[in-house]
Amino acid sequence: MTNPTSLDEAPPRGRRAAEAARLALALLAGLLLRSLHPGQPIAENYVGRQVPTAMVARNLERGSGFLRPQLDVGPFPNYFPVEPPVYQALVVGLARATGLPLDARGRLTSALAATLGAWGVYIMARRRWGEGPALASAVAFSMLPIVIRYGRAFQPDALMIGACAAGLACWDRAAAKGRAPGWLAAGWALLAVGLAAKVTAAYLLAVAFLAILPRRDWKAFALCASTLLPVGAWYAWSARLTGESASLAPAANRDIWLGLLGLGALGSAETWGYIARFLVVRAFTPLGFLGAIWGLGGAASGVRLWWIWAGLATATMAAMAAKLHHEYYWLCLAPVAAAGLGAAWGRLDARRPRMAFVSALAFAALALQLSDSTWRSPDEWSGLAEAGRAVAEETDPSDLVVAPEALLYQADRRGCRLELTVGAATRAASEWDPQSGLLTPIDLVGFYKEKGARWFADVGAGHEDRLRVDLHDQIRRRYKVVIDRPDVMLADLHPSEPGHAH
Repeated sequence: MTNPTSLDEAPPRGRRAAEAARLALALLAGLLLRSLHPGQPIAENYVGRQVPTAMVARNLERGSGFLRPQLDVGPFPNYFPVEPPVYQALVVGLARATGLPLDARGRLTSALAATLGAWGVYIMARRRWGEGPALASAVAFSMLPIVIRYGRAFQPDALMIGACAAGLACWDRAAAKGRAPGWLAAGWALLAVGLAAKVTAAYLLAVAFLAILPRRDWKAFALCASTLLPVGAWYAWSARLTGESASLAPAANRDIWLGLLGLGALGSAETWGYIARFLVVRAFTPLGFLGAIWGLGGAASGVRLWWIWAGLATATMAAMAAKLHHEYYWLCLAPVAAAGLGAAWGRLDARRPRMAFVSALAFAALALQLSDSTWRSPDEWSGLAEAGRAVAEETDPSDLVVAPEALLYQADRRGCRLELTVGAATRAASEWDPQSGLLTPIDLVGFYKEKGARWFADVGAGHEDRLRVDLHDQIRRRYKVVIDRPDVMLADLHPSEPGHAH
């Protein structure tokens, strides 16, 4: 492994330019990879996180106001106080700079945030190991399947990890340079943004205090704690916002989320199945997982930061074990895995350059294969774009539509969330009326009709999608079907006699 260059002893200008060019090329390659297919409907990976985020962004662009992030799913007003809409504000802000549609801007925002994270990993690795392993770490970060998936998703997780990693890198540079108020200020701003995007990254403040800031005193503690002031102010406000929401979902979701905290889920075999699947395979690939451990375990020095990061992230995830079926939570370990891979390839390159190249190539091939699904919409949503256009053409913007959230968003309509199981239908109705009782999906449609819904809309039902097939058959018997195609069904809920499709 090459010896790190002290930041106080700058390399010659020509060498600095070459290093900057290589870094820029690596970051650009990762950005371009995540920016491919920007017009793809946001229906891959975790749709239930992407669509509400996009709804808030669209309403923010239309003037809802930063302090009242709104969803397009009733009852109205239905606020989304889960986190301050910092990510959505950035998406809206890209409008003037790019002129891209909202979905593409959301993907680009995440792609840029992940690029920021790759830069942060590079800066921190370079100080400890030198330029070669640091560049390898930045490349590895961009190639991790979980970074590819959520570095192009319309949700705030890439902003959280990207801004926080870059913020820590700024503080790392400030520590290396001594008095560097500019780097300290930049790091504070980036960490504040990252923590506002998702406060679950707060453990990184302990990483900064224990492994990055040169002094562990009350001033360092106050600096770290102060980055929580913006998100703390938001959660103080969100209590009022939850009370103003007509939907009971914000309060219920808050209580459910807080109730899930704890180690209890670690006693479940299902939880350990998710851990094995995401940690060893989907998030980092088997080669990435083993390579990162070998790299950090065999490095002669410079690993304290990364092991502290890994330990605190793991402890945080253990406390949220009931949420680990959501893959994007594993992003918190992406910088550690990337640094470990960079260290591993650096060691190999110093001894067996050909083996280092082959192992990196094998990792890249496996990473692309394991992230391949992100470029395709799942079968359930394969006709979403066409279905959205059909619903938009046949309905009025003032009409309430019963439909899956993804279809409501695609059609740019407000409405009521359709569910396909008894449990989910009962929970959806309870957001309107806690006394609604046990409901089947077709009962839920009738419930929404009584609440003022005019239309039923859904994507097409595949032959193996029995829940959707059965619901569509019941809709045909009870309501006037206006469109009945393989990709979309639309029915008028109010005519008293069933009609025929055309």
